[in-house]
Amino acid sequence: MARTTGTKAQRDHVRQKLAGFGATPTAIAAELQRRFGLRPRDAFRQAHGWTQDAVAEKLNTNGTGSATFTGARISDYERWPFGGRRPTLAALNALAYVFGTEPSCLVDLDDLAAMPDADREILSGRNAAPMPNRSVAASAPRGAMTEPLRWDLGALQDETELVIAVSERTASFGEWAQASNVGPFTLDDVAASTRRIAVDYLNEPPVIVYARAGLLADRVFRLLQTGRQDPDQTRELYTWAGYLCTLLAWMAGDLGHPAAAESQARTAWMCAETVRDNTLRAWVLSTISKIHLWEQRFEDAANAAVRGYGHAAEGSAAVMLACQEADAWAEIGAVEPARAALQRAEGARQHASRDPVGGLLACGIVRQHNYAGSVLLRIGEAANAIEHAQHALTEAAADPSVAYGTLAQIRIWAAAAHLKAGSLDGAVSVLSPVLALPPEQRLDPLVHRLRGVGRSLAGNPSLRTSIEARSVQAAITEFCATGAARQLP
Repeated sequence: MARTTGTKAQRDHVRQKLAGFGATPTAIAAELQRRFGLRPRDAFRQAHGWTQDAVAEKLNTNGTGSATFTGARISDYERWPFGGRRPTLAALNALAYVFGTEPSCLVDLDDLAAMPDADREILSGRNAAPMPNRSVAASAPRGAMTEPLRWDLGALQDETELVIAVSERTASFGEWAQASNVGPFTLDDVAASTRRIAVDYLNEPPVIVYARAGLLADRVFRLLQTGRQDPDQTRELYTWAGYLCTLLAWMAGDLGHPAAAESQARTAWMCAETVRDNTLRAWVLSTISKIHLWEQRFEDAANAAVRGYGHAAEGSAAVMLACQEADAWAEIGAVEPARAALQRAEGARQHASRDPVGGLLACGIVRQHNYAGSVLLRIGEAANAIEHAQHALTEAAADPSVAYGTLAQIRIWAAAAHLKAGSLDGAVSVLSPVLALPPEQRLDPLVHRLRGVGRSLAGNPSLRTSIEARSVQAAITEFCATGAARQLP
């Protein structure tokens, strides 16, 4: 079919005029095709104002690797199917990338009629493309290789076509490898939000904070599952996912859901193992120790704490784990192991550094007093326990960040110590702030411990006729009947 292509001056005039009006190269190419009957590949080249040698140079330096193009080859591509050489799909893809268009825009009816059926089906979208199209945004991450590389070796006309095809593939992998769904501030935001949740849980309604932690964990999970990051970013996301699951496990136990806590702790451990983070491992094992204690598996609780102590790399995790070990031994009356663990906690305090998360995942001096006094009470040292309670409450008065749950626990076992010492007034005085906690802060561990105080009151013959003792028992019953777990929908 004969074509009237006009003179170069005429074509340049149309291109420059349209460009002056703000037309895109695609619009200019369409006008050149309509006005002068240019073939599509020729029209796109001239719409940019490039020579065939210039196009070849751009192809050689823009994503075709070691493939070598020449002006003569570009001329062959433009003349086909009325002479020249048929451009393969890989060549069309490379040209489309340089021209800023799609391969299907670089062929017309004559091209489609002359090309192999398989190529025509791919260009028309009726078959999966063998090469990624870098000029078109897909639903998969940029450069993602959703289809295996394949080609018809008979259709590859020489080594240049083969190099183009393979180089396109390697270039696409490079794009994919450099892509990330994590922005410059995403990790900082996740870290800050996790730390805020760990701190807020100490003094805010637990159900609300648990819900916030669940939403943040879901966000981190989706970042890991629906995109990709560089290896350091992935490692950091797994680390924060592990800490969030640890927080969720601890909170679920406080809300009276040990099965959920155990499930979340398992996921936290998987994250810790993935990134080989010893401090995260230590806090996960701390949570597991607490779960075993809830389940009255006291030796398992002690053993989990011992394992965690061996991992504790930084922060106050070692202090926390030694305290938990002592707590577990005290439950079964193992006096000497409990005392030894308290001594280890005191030694670890000397080397404690800043915690990666803090808040709930930290063991400050008040929390350490809480464990120490509770352990001493159960191994028969009520006077020493009361002394620890006094030190803890003094320290807490100067630190508003101390968790209400920790303070409540201190007051509960201090009340039990006063009862053992025969002082009902002392017990009532120290316990009154706990009984005044709002329902959303009546955590399951507090309910459990208060029931023990209630049983001590009921089992003390000298208090059976005490109106004050009965009043405290009634308040304890009301407290336990309106725990935080009952606030869940």
